[in-house]
Amino acid sequence: MRRGAAASAAAISLALLLAGTMLSGCSTYVERNRMLRSDLTDGDYDAALKVIDDGAKGHDRLLNLLERGLVLHYADRWRESNEVFEEAELLAADLYTRSISQAAISLITSDGAIDYRAKPYEMVLVPYYRALNYVYLGERGEVLVEARKAEIRLREWMETAAAAGEGGEHDPALDNNAFLHYLRGMLHEWGGETNEAFLAYRHAALAYAAATGDLASETPPWLGADLLRTGTRLGFRAELDELRDRLPGLLPETYAPPEDAGEVVLFMELGYAPHRESRELDLPIFKSDDFDDDYDAWSLTLHSRYRHGWAGRNVEIAYWLRIAVPELRDDPPRVAGARVSSGTVGGQTRTVLVEDVAGRARLRFAADLDGILLKTIARALAKFVAKEKVDDKSKVAGLLANLLGAATERADTRGWLTLPHGIAMARLTLPPGVYDLRVDLVDPLGRSLGEQTIPSVQVRRGGWTFLSRRVF
Repeated sequence: MRRGAAASAAAISLALLLAGTMLSGCSTYVERNRMLRSDLTDGDYDAALKVIDDGAKGHDRLLNLLERGLVLHYADRWRESNEVFEEAELLAADLYTRSISQAAISLITSDGAIDYRAKPYEMVLVPYYRALNYVYLGERGEVLVEARKAEIRLREWMETAAAAGEGGEHDPALDNNAFLHYLRGMLHEWGGETNEAFLAYRHAALAYAAATGDLASETPPWLGADLLRTGTRLGFRAELDELRDRLPGLLPETYAPPEDAGEVVLFMELGYAPHRESRELDLPIFKSDDFDDDYDAWSLTLHSRYRHGWAGRNVEIAYWLRIAVPELRDDPPRVAGARVSSGTVGGQTRTVLVEDVAGRARLRFAADLDGILLKTIARALAKFVAKEKVDDKSKVAGLLANLLGAATERADTRGWLTLPHGIAMARLTLPPGVYDLRVDLVDPLGRSLGEQTIPSVQVRRGGWTFLSRRVF
């Protein structure tokens, strides 16, 4: 074999090796998270933590912290969970300040080559888990600190969503997480902070109303009574009248809180949130296309061909430009909710969906998709032009550029994949005592899927008892 041919063959082999390595990195991430979900479903938390620790490197550090914090929460290692979640919150804030410097890298390679920055709808659930951890640790003071921080965090992430979105239209009201407001209200009331509780309940009511029709979650049936109770206690007659005008039917006409009773709140986390998958497709470059180096105009043209099609035109195709785009895959949970009973007269209720994680994921994905597509097309065009220029000088070099360009072009499918599909809630007002709660799991049609028991639930006079369960 001639020296030039041998060098060419070696170069091609190296390119194929690099391509295989890059592609295997993506498949490793997908496979790792498939194992993580399987271990979590089985309740094998040690195995789940090992999967997370084995993949704790590179640009997925924030994801690893979020996954680890959640698994530790389910493993009843609440203090460790909060330590990890705190580290995740600090890292997330730091990553957004570094996002501009890393943006240039993603324009050359792929979005997966930069640090993962969690979506706002993901990060706003961290205060929920941190608050529950403190509840289970019996640290009421820390719970109230977390409730106050949650409002600040929510505002920060709403601002982040507005400033750092990929593009497209998105209603900022949908980032105003009604569930987190409602949780804050209940925690503040539990801690005796009635004014803060009323304000949080009010935010929750307005946020639930603003999201009506866009999310599957519904206004909790207990919220109106919560507002009336706390507002009356504070003498907020004008504020209550305003709410009656803005949200007709929300507040009951009268409410007499039962004496000598306590509240039991059960959160049920259902299934798994939607996940992204990578899909490859080809876009035509016509022989008549002449954009020089105006990648923005060229990208917009190809984006239009993707969105609106191009078939039937009398054109000649010069090249098929391959791109990888994300698709959102949703697997609705088998369990849609539950009927909950304390075994006493009047001690029955059903869950309602108070947080539609999947809906927020779909809305955010739809809002970001056009921006993702434009950046993906621009990146592929830059690689195509570079390949054409190299091709003019050397066919082998052009082939290498094409192979490496294809290898680095992968859709970013990362996300906090152990989050639930949604959070349902049940609430009971019960006399003081110890109860075994019967939880009858139901499917979307209301058919029973089996019963679970939560034993020895302590209810104290004037107190609040918070519980949570994850079901698959």
